[in-house]
Amino acid sequence: MIIQVASVDDIGRLACAFEHKPQPIFAFRDKSKWNLLIQFQFNEKKMDHFVTESDSIDSFLGYRNVYGDEIVAFFKVVKDTSYIYAPIIFLKNIPFKLYQERKSSSKKLSIEELLDLGSLVRIATYRIYDEESPLPLFVAQHGSGAVLFTMLSYLEEGRGRIYYIFLDKCPTQSFIKYSSSDGSINYTSNVDETGFIYVKIIKLRHLPFNVGV
Repeated sequence: MIIQVASVDDIGRLACAFEHKPQPIFAFRDKSKWNLLIQFQFNEKKMDHFVTESDSIDSFLGYRNVYGDEIVAFFKVVKDTSYIYAPIIFLKNIPFKLYQERKSSSKKLSIEELLDLGSLVRIATYRIYDEESPLPLFVAQHGSGAVLFTMLSYLEEGRGRIYYIFLDKCPTQSFIKYSSSDGSINYTSNVDETGFIYVKIIKLRHLPFNVGV
């Protein structure tokens, strides 16, 4: 499935925020724009592709967030240690026919609506107990509100599942701040307060699957 990400900032957050090893970002020319692509596998039998456009790029994408000041920039070399860096991998050609045809299919996905935000956050953060980073949350406009969701793999079953909730409006902050000790959940852009688990939110241009009203 091809999923259009809203901005380079969202791609940077997806690739780098809270990651021990930032994902490589693939870059290729499509007409006058560079396209940045991240592969995300939540089903062992298929790969999803998150894509956005940029007018210019370089050899690395650098990401940092200091007290809510989020910066995403491109660099020729790695020097400033205050950034997390994702390598840019340049492709000579558009990497797959599916992208050229702009197809996006979710027919085989199992999609489940959850009762509340807390349930969604607990799914997104369960991996931290195995010392892995939380699952990203994705958000897209839907009617007058928005849909917030995550993608979870069941590798032993060879399939993946999407869990989602409806929101009255699209959050403007880039993260969710969560405390498992008292159950508090808040949207935030500042990830430097201690004692909380932070989940990154990635804004998409379009909702990549159909949901009921």
